[in-house]
Amino acid sequence: MDFDKQISEIRALSGKLLDEGKVDVILAYGDGDLDDGALIPLFVRSQDDVNKIKWGDRCWQNLAPYLHGRDERAAIVAKACDARAIAQYIIESQLERDKVYIIGVDCPGMKDSDGDPRPGCSECTVRLAPVCDTRIEDDRVTNHETNHGDGAISGDGPFDRVPLSKGPSPLIAPSPCVDSPAGSLERFKEEIDKCILCYSCRQACYGCYCPTCFIERDIPGWQPAEVDAGIKMTFHLGRSMHLAGRCVECGACEAACASGVNIRYIIKEATDFIEENYDFKTGMDLETTQAMLTFKLDDEEIGFFGSKDHE
Repeated sequence: MDFDKQISEIRALSGKLLDEGKVDVILAYGDGDLDDGALIPLFVRSQDDVNKIKWGDRCWQNLAPYLHGRDERAAIVAKACDARAIAQYIIESQLERDKVYIIGVDCPGMKDSDGDPRPGCSECTVRLAPVCDTRIEDDRVTNHETNHGDGAISGDGPFDRVPLSKGPSPLIAPSPCVDSPAGSLERFKEEIDKCILCYSCRQACYGCYCPTCFIERDIPGWQPAEVDAGIKMTFHLGRSMHLAGRCVECGACEAACASGVNIRYIIKEATDFIEENYDFKTGMDLETTQAMLTFKLDDEEIGFFGSKDHE
């Protein structure tokens, strides 16, 4: 696919933002000279670096975590999943809206070096950034993909927001979970056996920003976590619960794993469960309280029984 038009627009806008002094840095993508062709994070602080900005279907990394803890005013080139993560940071009081300028770029879906969809992209239902200050359009995306929202989310940010169109979502890919409890446990054990507890998934995830992870709170700094099946299960199940209603489905966790562990299917199950039963999709709205942080007397008691008919 040809991305020259989008690259030109991103560069022009980036140069303007720097020239007008609206931002101190622009988080974008640039060449990395990597064998797999992936574009890497690029921090643009001067006009000299603007022409280094690139865009395409190799912009795998979610740039949102680079905003966490940053005090300076920043603009960011954001795919839909990146923009949803930024929205969650704002909702969770981890980022001030007036310190970020979001350049929402229509996303065709990221591909690996073989041309296959990256983790999270094959079942993605949100291709347009649900929050942005400026939208970089791609008719090839806009004409075929729509998102769940009514448009750019409202808020008290200093920038104009661009309304997006609303339409039906593509069907979500079938879950890879095994139907029987025994089969599900066996599948989980197979994935756990691959894990070496390196925490790459945690480090790649935008939502894992706790200074000390729950799995390490009872471990002295000089003693590494013991790599056994029990601790690995505790970590992955605990992390899945912490991401319930917060996952933006960017696939960073699965992509970062050198051991080929795929626990994302469990997080996706929780994500789909919340969307189907509580009509909440992460990062699409700044006003709506997260599903896991609310309680209503008429909430359906579904829980572990998996049926709305349970009493």
